[in-house]
Amino acid sequence: MIDYVIHDAMVLDGTGREGYRADIGIGNGKIVSIGNVQGGRHRTIDGTGLVASPGFIDMHTHSDLELFKAQPPDAKVRQGVTTELLGQDGLGTAPVKEADVEVLIKLLSGLNGLIPREKWIWRSLGDYLEALGKQSLPNNVAVLISHGPVRMNVMGMGERDANDRELGAMKRLVREAMEEGAFGLSTGLIYPPCSYGNTRELIELNQEIAVEDGIFVVHLRDEGYYLSTSFDEAIRISKESGVHLHISHLQAYGKVNWPTMDEVLKKADTFIQDGGEISWDRYPYLAGSTVLTVVLPPWTYNEGPAALIENLKKSAYRARIHADFEKGLDVWHNRQISVGWENIIVTAVQLEKNCWMEGKSCQAIANELKMNPIDMICDLLSEENLAVTMISFYGSEEVLEKVLTHAHATLGSDGIYGGRPHPRLYGTYPRFIKRYVREKKMFTLAEAIKKITSFPAQILGISDRGVLSEGKWADIVLFDPEKIDDTATYQEPISYPEGIPYVFVNGKLVVDQQRLTGNLPGQVLRK
Repeated sequence: MIDYVIHDAMVLDGTGREGYRADIGIGNGKIVSIGNVQGGRHRTIDGTGLVASPGFIDMHTHSDLELFKAQPPDAKVRQGVTTELLGQDGLGTAPVKEADVEVLIKLLSGLNGLIPREKWIWRSLGDYLEALGKQSLPNNVAVLISHGPVRMNVMGMGERDANDRELGAMKRLVREAMEEGAFGLSTGLIYPPCSYGNTRELIELNQEIAVEDGIFVVHLRDEGYYLSTSFDEAIRISKESGVHLHISHLQAYGKVNWPTMDEVLKKADTFIQDGGEISWDRYPYLAGSTVLTVVLPPWTYNEGPAALIENLKKSAYRARIHADFEKGLDVWHNRQISVGWENIIVTAVQLEKNCWMEGKSCQAIANELKMNPIDMICDLLSEENLAVTMISFYGSEEVLEKVLTHAHATLGSDGIYGGRPHPRLYGTYPRFIKRYVREKKMFTLAEAIKKITSFPAQILGISDRGVLSEGKWADIVLFDPEKIDDTATYQEPISYPEGIPYVFVNGKLVVDQQRLTGNLPGQVLRK
């Protein structure tokens, strides 16, 4: 039985081949037929002037806790994203022991948001997937097992190498998570406790991932002064473990480091020529977004988030922080030097009395308070229990284009909810099509669609999505290639895109004439 017919659309099937005009019949959640579809009781949608493509797959998202809120998030599905990859940057929600829940809540609060403590009913990744599956989801979700919670489960927040017993325990947790449905392992090597793990630890953990044909998703240890050597570390981990390497938001942070990207891309090409498996994602913007705690020296987290909140109030501790900000980029990723406080913008806080800071730079806030920016940041983080996010302007359009146009690149929004978010949360996919296909003509539309549909599905090993063909799940986006447009800006970031009138998830219409239908048919995908 056919539930919907998309009539006379330009079908771009996600394989990269040029489009063709056809009808698409949808029934029982799947694509029933593509061609000339007639007869039966169904709703017909006029596809004249519209492109029908597979739903977009967002390879880097932070919806892990947002999906447990009463109002399901719609920032992704409104821009055509039908599948998201969670558990990023080594800072996912599981596994977690009862005694560590409060620690993990604080650790994730700026990145993945906050939900009431009583909703943290899971302990293993399998428990988390089951809890997620009981939610009404706007789109499909796949999940990575995260290095941080795995390490914390075994070693707490200890800033030291794992011994053999601890490494064995971590490997067991990773193996269990893969058996429960994880798509791979993620780490964020700028985020404690992930940053405390050495190369050997990551090689051994990824041997467990490689056995199950998963992927290793890594936020490199440094994206600035040591970008090239950090990339070398990731390549080594892939070579010695046999895992498919996927780099999160490949970028060169700060003008002085922009030329390094040419060297990195040459290394990637050599790795590919030698038979290595590598891919990466990137968002089409020149500013990034993460938690404000990353501006602090890495050692500040070694006693855990609760201790950090208290330590930031102490004059002697703060003096050590000031001393580190006098050191150069060859010592640590000192953002005071690499981009400057005027280019780091506070985007989200929790306390109402601090909301006036959202949208202002650290320098502007410090000026208004008549404080040194370092002291202002220490006060703010302590007062807000670390739950502060930021945007930093660091990028080059030339570097961005080199990264995105490479055949092994895909997209990831890296969107973080709360306050005045980065516009990538609402605009990544329409911006990519508008800017790099329609305006700059750097891709054909067919090439661009492949890059954000079948290619990420291939990376993840999802065979029944990412391509429009009979028998596949009906994750479908209908958009006007001449009108698709991102409207979210840094000044007004919470703004939905235009030119995407219809979105299907698992054969259900979730966006109808650019309005939400209320259908929540998303599924939890398992490897």
